[in-house]
This record gives sequence, C-alpha cells and structure tokens, in this order.
Amino acid sequence: MNKENKKKFKIILLIAGCAIFLVLIYKVGPSTIYHQLVVLKWKVLLLLLPFSLVFIFDTLGWKYAFTSSKISFKDLFLIRLAGESLNWIIPSANFAGEPMKAYFLKKHKVPMVEGMTSVVISKTILIISQIVFVMIGVVFLLFKLNVSGSRLISSIAIILLGIPIIMFIVFAQRQGLFASLLKLLRRFRIKIRYIEEREERLLELDKNIYRFYSHNKKKAFYSFVYCFLGYIAGLIETFLILYFLNVPIDTVSTYIIESLATVAKGITSFIPGSVGGQEGGIIAIFVSLKLSAGIALTFGILRRFRGLVWAGAGLFVLSKLEWAIADSVPSEGDNH
Repeated sequence: MNKENKKKFKIILLIAGCAIFLVLIYKVGPSTIYHQLVVLKWKVLLLLLPFSLVFIFDTLGWKYAFTSSKISFKDLFLIRLAGESLNWIIPSANFAGEPMKAYFLKKHKVPMVEGMTSVVISKTILIISQIVFVMIGVVFLLFKLNVSGSRLISSIAIILLGIPIIMFIVFAQRQGLFASLLKLLRRFRIKIRYIEEREERLLELDKNIYRFYSHNKKKAFYSFVYCFLGYIAGLIETFLILYFLNVPIDTVSTYIIESLATVAKGITSFIPGSVGGQEGGIIAIFVSLKLSAGIALTFGILRRFRGLVWAGAGLFVLSKLEWAIADSVPSEGDNH
C-alpha cells in the first residue's frame, strides 16, 4: 500500500469512527448526555488534574530506563509530552511519537542510540505494566460477574496467557529484537531501504538494550513500578468523573472500567484518535457492570476532552522544542 492509499485508508477509518460515534450519541440521546454534562459545570476543569499524576509516574518510569546519561525530570516530562501528543493523534498503535522523543533527547547531549534505547525500554516496560494491570482488571470482572466453576478456571487460564506474552517480549529484546527482524526480512527476501541503511545503528541498539536488562535489573524494576503506578493513578480520574456524575461506584468497578478502557483504546488505535471505537468499548464495559450507556458515553466524551487538552499542550511543547532545536543549529554564515 503506497502513501496515497494509506492516507485515503486513514481518512476512511476516521470517517467510519466519527459515524460510529454519532450513531452512539443518537442511540443514547443527545439530551441525556447534555444534561449529564451540565451537572459538571466548572468541575470539568478538575478532571484535567488526575492525568498529570499519571504523566508524572510514566515520566519517572522513563527516567529509570537510562543507563548513563543524566537529564532533568522537567526536560524529560516536556519531551514525553511532545512525543505522546503525536501518539494520541497519529494512528500508529501509540508508536509514532517514540522516535521523536529520542530526537529531542539529542539536544540534551544524549546520543541517538542511547536515547532510542531508553525509549524502547520504557515503552516495553509500559506495555508490560499495562498487561499486568489489565490481567488484574479482567480477574476482578470475572468475580464481579459471579463467573464460577469450569468457566472461571478456563477464563483465568486464558488471562494467564499474559505471563508468557510478557516473557516473550523480554526474551525477544534480550536476544536482539532488531537483529531478529533483519534476519526475518532477509529470509523472506524483503528489503526495506530505511532499515538496511541503519543496520549498524540498530544492532548497536540491540546491544544497549541487552546490556540494560543484564546490568540494570534494579532500574528495570523501578521503571515497572512507576509505570504500573501510572495506571493505578488513572483510577482517580475514573472515580472523579463518576463521582461528579453522581454515580455510586466501588473500587473494584472503578479498576475494571479503567483497566478495560485502556484495552478498548488500544484495540481501536488503528482508527485516528480511536474515535467511535473507544466509546463503543467503554459502553460495553459499563453495560456489563449494569451501568447506563448514557453515563458511559458521557464518561467517554469527558475522557476525550481531557485527551484533546493534553494533546494540544503536547503539540504546543512540540512546536517550542522544534524552534529551540532550529535556533541551536548554526547557519552557514556562523561557521566562518
């Protein structure tokens, strides 16, 4: 699929997502959603705060993914915000902004390979912590729905598949993820010029990742703890939204909603902004917990509002960082 076709395909997906979103609003009833949003009034601004805690924990998780370079938390926070803004708006399974993070790290004298190493490791640990977070959420859901007997055993057995997936992710990185990818492509006689030209750098990246896992086990553990705490911090936002909407909710249900909502977003990440798909998933989660579809869609809209505000902030930071790098590059006249 060439670039033009890919662009058209993304536009079609976005239109389809928007159509699904509008259908959901129609089915639930615009007046129902409006009345629920009116209840919030100025409180909607408070809903922007919990995600800052999520972002702080995730940034701390990234900070522990560095082997030698020192970079301040503030700079790391801003670089992460800029990179994540691309992840939020570009349909790429949340990977579009990762190279950009390494690019901006160069301004702080972090070598490109080391920067990419930290990005790959932090992303991997973030994914692993999400798998653990979701596994616990699914277990909670099974008990909440009173699933028992052989169905419970078989369901838990399926959930435990997350463990070998985690082991495979770590094993693949320790064995050389990019070297394995190159071998696989060459076995099938597939040549990707961009990868071929950067073979040496990719192999060096593999070595750096291996060294990190071999000699920095404590850092890897701390990184996992902070990333997992980031997902736990997301429970605050879920609880606040439902509390402000006057929906009585217990801790277990809050955990189920937050953990499975991340799955809904991840599964539909191929749609630009996960528009429609994310809201559909949230409605399914709420209905399974015997909560109304109207509350679910209002919840989804408020989460989207928060995402748009943070994405806007990230794009603003991205533009500032781009200008800063542009200003730091000497012109030809400065070299004389």
